[in-house]
Amino acid sequence: TAFETLRIRTLKHSPARPKVFLLNYGNPKWASARAAFSANFFGCAGYEIIQPDPFHSVREGVNSALKAGASLIVLCSPDEEYPVIAPETVTFVKNNSIIVIAGFPKENIEYLKSCGIQHFIHVNSNILVELEKFHALLGIK
Repeated sequence: TAFETLRIRTLKHSPARPKVFLLNYGNPKWASARAAFSANFFGCAGYEIIQPDPFHSVREGVNSALKAGASLIVLCSPDEEYPVIAPETVTFVKNNSIIVIAGFPKENIEYLKSCGIQHFIHVNSNILVELEKFHALLGIK
């Protein structure tokens, strides 16, 4: 299937398969639900999932993600947190990783895009199309 082909490409990627860092922040119910969704979303394509305990600050989470060599940092929080934590994340990441938001906070999408957030994964995403897009961004042939 298309997913198996995608996963094989991920596993053969050199020098190493991409790392997806789940940055949980805020309300634990929302953060853990979105982290579980994100782990499955990227895990089915063979990405390495890093899921640490929730963070008390965005800076702490980003520092941990960059230290781990994260290719993607997925913000896993309630929608109301994103307008505050996403711009901070962009500032701290400084193009060293791709930032993804778990969810689709429609009332804040334009603001988040204006802050530099381009990637959103959610239940209405076409998973295969999105994963192909991330493969292209990460240079996975």
